[in-house]
Amino acid sequence: MNIKSLFKKYIVPHEINIVDMLQEQSNATHKMIEDLYACFIKENEDGCESIREDQHQTELLKEKNMNQLLNAFITPIDRESIYRAITQLDEISISVKHFVSETKAYKIHELVEYKEIFHLIYKASKKLKSGFEALDNDNHAELSRLSQRVRQLTDEISEEYIQQMVKLSSEKNPQIMFKYKEILSQLKSIAQKIHTAANTLQDIIVKMD
Repeated sequence: MNIKSLFKKYIVPHEINIVDMLQEQSNATHKMIEDLYACFIKENEDGCESIREDQHQTELLKEKNMNQLLNAFITPIDRESIYRAITQLDEISISVKHFVSETKAYKIHELVEYKEIFHLIYKASKKLKSGFEALDNDNHAELSRLSQRVRQLTDEISEEYIQQMVKLSSEKNPQIMFKYKEILSQLKSIAQKIHTAANTLQDIIVKMD
C-alpha cells in the first residue's frame, strides 16, 4: 500500500452516505414483503420464486452496509442508530425467511384466509420504506408521521392476530390448530420487527434535529 492510500485510509476522514445505504436496504426488504404477499395471497409463482433471491440480496446489503459503517470515521447520524437500523431491517428479512421455512415444512402454499394480516404487513412495510426515502427531504414532521403510521398499522396487525387466534381456538383438529397458530405467530413476528424498525427511524429523526 502506497503513502497516498495509507493517508486516505487512516488519516483522511471517510464519510458514508448513510441515507443511500438505508434506503437501498429498506427497498430490498420491502421487495421481500411484496413477494411474500404475491406468493401467499395472489398465489403468484413468480413471487414465490423471487423470495429466495430477495433473501440473498438483503443479506448482501446488510453485510455491505455493516462493513461501510465499521470503516467510516464520520457518520452524519448517530452510529448506534445506524447500526440498529441496519440490523433491524435485516431482522425483518430473517423473520420472512423463517415464515417461508415454516410454511414449506407444513406444505402450505396459500393463506388467503389471512389476507388482512398480509395486507397490513405490506402497508406497514411500504410506509417504513417511504420513511427511509423521506430522509432525503429533511422533513422531520413527515418522517415522524410515517413512523407513527407504521406503528398504527402494526397495532392493527396485533388486533387482527387476536381475532384470527379466537377463530382458530374453535378448531377441533389439534394438528391444524397448532400448525396455523405457528403461522400466525410468524406473521406477528414480522410485524413486530417492522414496528421496531419504525421506532429506530423515529430515533434517527430525533438525533438529526
